[in-house]
Amino acid sequence: QIAEKVTTEGAAIFDTFDARAMAATYDEKGVLTVFRREKESIEREAHEGRAKVEAAYAELFKSPETIKSRNVVEHARLITPDLLTIDGTFDLNTLKPDSIKVSFHQVRREQGGKWLVLSMEIVVAPQN
Repeated sequence: QIAEKVTTEGAAIFDTFDARAMAATYDEKGVLTVFRREKESIEREAHEGRAKVEAAYAELFKSPETIKSRNVVEHARLITPDLLTIDGTFDLNTLKPDSIKVSFHQVRREQGGKWLVLSMEIVVAPQN
């Protein structure tokens, strides 16, 4: 239930193209790591700390369009009462049948009533 709630809220924030609001869902030292398939290699790009995470989202949001994104939780596990892992798929725009879909893995920690992202890994690779 927690995983569904935080990922649904995250998709709604993503749809506003508000980089600062997206970064606010991360811990101060949170890390966003993006893996991209580039021909025969996998490129890794890491953004550590809320300010760098915000800059990464700001770059992504430079060319906004009308979207309706959605997270699908495939597996969630409460490791301790305040530590949660979530695996799933993010559909960038459910309004388009050929929308980019990326796999994700999150580690979140409950802090002050909020489940903040400690680590977010996404994999951008062509669907086979």
